[in-house]
Amino acid sequence: MLELNRKNIILGAVLLATFLHWNSRPVAVPDGVLVKEDPQQEAIPEAERKAIILDSGVAEPLARYKIRARVLSTNRFWFDPGAAISPIDLALGWGPMSDSKVLNELSIGQSLRYYHIKWRTPPLPKNEMLHHSANVHMIPANKVIKDLLLSLREGNLIELNGELVLFSGKNGGEWKSSLTREDRGAGACELMYVTSVRILN
Repeated sequence: MLELNRKNIILGAVLLATFLHWNSRPVAVPDGVLVKEDPQQEAIPEAERKAIILDSGVAEPLARYKIRARVLSTNRFWFDPGAAISPIDLALGWGPMSDSKVLNELSIGQSLRYYHIKWRTPPLPKNEMLHHSANVHMIPANKVIKDLLLSLREGNLIELNGELVLFSGKNGGEWKSSLTREDRGAGACELMYVTSVRILN
């Protein structure tokens, strides 16, 4: 009986690993610029800002934000200090950074709350790559949107709508979105309260 249980556990683990691998495999997309437009950002006047009450704190909208982009990488969080508010980061690319011909020359990944781009020979000037990509911390507006965000795979073309926010936690501490695509390093990522998700491919 013990041996049978061990075999069942091993079989279950193999099936789970196979499912997770299949479910997270990259989406194949052709060469060419697939997302031509830049993200759209519109400042919200202070008098029009309405606080968003969340379980772990309050998010103050700073700008309306709409982005169409290609998913370059995803990073899920369970135990990170910000996981309760933002359970996933998406590395997103648009313009030349949505072109498979360019991306095939790059190694893109994420660690902690950052993303990185590596190359042997850069297919584009470094600034052009950085100005057409971003690491975005996602705050889902509800469970449906959370499930959609968690289902995204590398290669998905998506449209996100929502707001860039300043989050203030109940126990203190702030987490503020970048409001430009030109900055780099700590504090340069967008913190986005996502109200809609569309998968375009």
